[in-house]
Order: sequence, then structure tokens, then C-alpha cells
Amino acid sequence: MNYASQAQKVKSYIVELSTKVQRDDCLVAEQLPHNFKESAYKLFYQTIRVPRPYRFEEPNPILALFRLIEHSLDFINPFQQVILKQLEKWWLEWHFVATMNASLEMKHVEQQRFVSSATEHPMRKHELSHYAKLFTILPLPVCNVCMVTGDILKLNQRFVDVFGYTIDDIPNLKQWWKVAYPEPSYRESAQTMWGESLAQANKNNDDIPANDYQIVCKDGSKVIMQVSGISVESEFIAVFNDATERLKTQEILSDMAFLDSLTKIANRRRFDEKLHAEFKKLIKVNTQLSMIIIDIDNFKKFNDRYGHIAGDKCLHSVAQKLAETVSRPEDFVARYGGEEFVVLLPQTDNQGALFIAEQIQKSIEDLAIAHEDSFTGFLSVSMGVHTVKHGEKTNHVDFFKATDSALYYAKRQGRNCIALGRHE
Repeated sequence: MNYASQAQKVKSYIVELSTKVQRDDCLVAEQLPHNFKESAYKLFYQTIRVPRPYRFEEPNPILALFRLIEHSLDFINPFQQVILKQLEKWWLEWHFVATMNASLEMKHVEQQRFVSSATEHPMRKHELSHYAKLFTILPLPVCNVCMVTGDILKLNQRFVDVFGYTIDDIPNLKQWWKVAYPEPSYRESAQTMWGESLAQANKNNDDIPANDYQIVCKDGSKVIMQVSGISVESEFIAVFNDATERLKTQEILSDMAFLDSLTKIANRRRFDEKLHAEFKKLIKVNTQLSMIIIDIDNFKKFNDRYGHIAGDKCLHSVAQKLAETVSRPEDFVARYGGEEFVVLLPQTDNQGALFIAEQIQKSIEDLAIAHEDSFTGFLSVSMGVHTVKHGEKTNHVDFFKATDSALYYAKRQGRNCIALGRHE
């Protein structure tokens, strides 16, 4: 590298940028970080040329360049010092990526000599290049590891920022597994998963497939990372991508699939799953399971008189009041459909379920929603209650039918009442 020529270009850039920063009287203007990194990235690729094939150089040419710049600037003011340090950090990362690109290019050329186009993975070269460039654009933690010795050869700054470990903390994979996965059983499963991923990549001449790992940082905090990578000759590059937001999104999407969009409580699909699960428990454990089916009295007349917007608001209010009233963690409330709701009460006998039903009836009365077509002048509900015990010869379908029959009996009695199911 022609240090003098390269140093002059970088010096001019620093002086020009620091002058602008001083003129604006701010070091970290909101628009500066984006523009700064973009222009620094452009300057790097205009200035630095990595030969192919790349051979390891000591001292690092980027470090040598920046020491020269540091000593040749006549006077380094605080603005220039900050810019210089930030440039050095970025350029070290970008130089590392550029050298890996050079190695990947050479590997591809060598593969072309010995591997036919029919057997080479058609996207391999593109994917490797894409990974390497991705490291320069996104702030992803990256580490470079020797597969032969297990030595960790290189970490980027983002790796240190996220996990807190430096190369001195984790000089090899043995130490990495020990500090990042301190719990022995989880460490074993993580090592097995990573080993299988490496084997799959080597077998298919492909990238190391991504899996989620829970990693313990130096400060003791835990992060879930999606770890993937690429292999380059006898080395591999591991790429860490924060999986927190993705998992959170998946959890939200899962919740949405089981959430009634109008009432914001569980929907029919989730109720069916919950009922199956509770019945399986009932078969194994000597306990009882109760169910309450709730129907809003004369809801069609309510909609006809007050309109569907008021009807939707009414359904939402009733659902939220049910969820508030049935408050044990193991209890479950869902909208079954239309104006019907259902409550599952694990480990609850008939008398306990009847007590909960009475509490529900009172809470709906407390809402005091006007309903002129109701006998009381306010919104009311009818309920069927039924309980099944461990060892009874029944199934979840018959259990639901028995509770539903109790509900219809309550409605035939004039509504606004509670009926208990009969045991055959």
C-alpha cells in the first residue's frame, strides 16, 4: 500500500469534514452519522485496493495507515480525533471483509478448475459475496474461526459491542463455548446443533444453516441470536443476527392467529385447542374440569335497535368484563362465536363453577348497558354450567354438548339465569 498517497487522501477528508462540523458547531448532528459513514465507505473503496490473492500482512495495513495519518496531522483537534478514531474502526472492519472477499474469489476460481458446473452449487459464489458485503452494511457481529485448531482469528467491533467479549476473553472455541453457554446441558445441545450445521454445510458445499442460540454475554445478560455462517477453506465465518425482534414478531403473529379481532380475547380456534389440552390432563390427573357457556340475551334485537357499531362495542365490553372477572391464571375465556362466550375452569367442581357464573352475572349487570328489549331494561346473559370428573366415560365433544344443553335450558326458563348441566 502506498501509505503516503493514501494518507493524504484521508487527511484531506478529515480536515474537510472537521471544518464543516466546527462550522455547524456540532459534532454529532442527527444527519451526520449517516452521511459520514456513507462518504467514509465510498472513500475506503476509492482508496484501498486488496490484492488477489490476499496475503496476511503484519502490521495490519489499516493500522499502519492511521498511525501515519495521526502523526502527520499538524494539529489534531477534538473534532478530528473523533473522526479519525471512527474511521479507523470502520476501515478495519471493511478491510477484513475485503480480504475475505479476495479469499472467496480465489476459492471460486480454484473450484472452477476441479468442479464441474453441474456439481457446483449454482448460488454459492453469489451467496458468499453477498454475506461478505452484508457485514459492511449491517452492524452484525462477525467472527472468523480456524476449523483445524479452533482458534478465533478475528472479531469485528460489533461482536465486542454486542457480547462484550474481546479476542483475549475468547481466544478459541473451547473458551467461547464455556463462557457463552455456561449451563452444561444447554451447551451440549448448542454444540450438537452447531456441529450438525457444519456437517450439513460441508456435505452440500453450502452455507452454514441458521439456528437460534441463547448466548450469555460478558455482563451476564442473555441474548437470542440466529447464528449462520460460511466456510472458507479451513476457516469459517460465523454471523450473529439478533433474533429478538423476529421471535417477538412470530409470537405476535401466533397470538393474532388465536385472538378474536373484535373482542381481543381468545377465539374459537384457541378454545378448541385449550379444550383438547385440558381433557388430556383430566385423563391423567385426578381432578375436575368445569365449563360455562354464556349467551347475551336478545342480542339480535340489541343490534336491530342500536346498530351494529353499538353491538360491536357491546361485545367488546362483555368480553373484557369476562376476562376481568375470571382472573385465575389457569382459567380460560374465549369468544365462541357471535354473541356466545365460553369459560374453562380447570380444577373446579360444580359449586365452584356456579359461584364463578354468579360473579359473571353480577359483573355484566354492573356494566349497566341499556337494552330496551330486555325484561330488565339492561343487557343480561344466560349461562349453562357443567362439570366433568376424572374417570368419567365421556369426551370433550359430549362435555361441550352437555354444557350447551344447560345453556338452552336457561334460555327456555326466560333468560337472565344460570342452569347446571345434568350428569347421565
